[in-house]
Amino acid sequence: MISRPLRTTFRVLALVLGLAYLLPLLWIVLTSFKTKQQVLTEPNGIFFTPTLDTYANVVGDGIGAILTSLQIAIAVTLITLLIAVPAAAALARRVSVGWNRVITVFLAALLVLQMVPQPMTVIPLYSVLASWKLLGTLGGLIVADIALLLPFAIMLLRPFALAIPSALYEAAELDGAGRWRTFRSLTVPLLSNGILTVVCIVFISAWGEFVYAINFLPQGIVLPVSGLLAQQNSTYSAEWNSLMALAVITSLPLLLLFVVSQRRLIAGLSLGAVK
Repeated sequence: MISRPLRTTFRVLALVLGLAYLLPLLWIVLTSFKTKQQVLTEPNGIFFTPTLDTYANVVGDGIGAILTSLQIAIAVTLITLLIAVPAAAALARRVSVGWNRVITVFLAALLVLQMVPQPMTVIPLYSVLASWKLLGTLGGLIVADIALLLPFAIMLLRPFALAIPSALYEAAELDGAGRWRTFRSLTVPLLSNGILTVVCIVFISAWGEFVYAINFLPQGIVLPVSGLLAQQNSTYSAEWNSLMALAVITSLPLLLLFVVSQRRLIAGLSLGAVK
């Protein structure tokens, strides 16, 4: 049982963390309702006459970027799941000593891939996508994002697959279920929390991915959210009110995703954290 002083400490800590997160968000929202002149004269002012002119100016660009990011994030999430779920289920099975060694080597390789800084992968991916004639296309960016997020998705799903009791697989085998039937009717339903967790994390990561987006998409195409936000800053000036208005608009789909999935997402992250 948690003592009263410790409970009070946790509440104070939660309040401090809440303010640390909410105050920057409040500043973003307030700045988005200011004019350029108000931003320059009173950047931290709380009392001002709000205006929707900035939103009216950037909403067209924001919707275009949201549609591009939606195409990328949905495709990356679906394809990553199609590969990661069976891969995690296979890596969770311990059928022989040789297979266990293969799993160990494979997981070590995935771990090393996670340590490679993303900018270092741009040049090799540039060459690969050029040889596949995918450079400068939306498909090429989707392939690059999948290569970036797939190892993380597999490593995140594997603990959920390990938690499935082997007795269930043995019972399914005794009942005459084949491997595909066992995977479809037993493994996938029991991985539902893990799958939802991976969906949310991969979708959010693909939505905000920046390095590949500015390198692999050609000039002239509607940039995704991350690229559009970066365009608001130049060497000599920054459109702070436009940047903040776009940040608010492009955050709405992610906010909706979190509201819809928050209960199962928190449950999935908590479950994965203790396995």
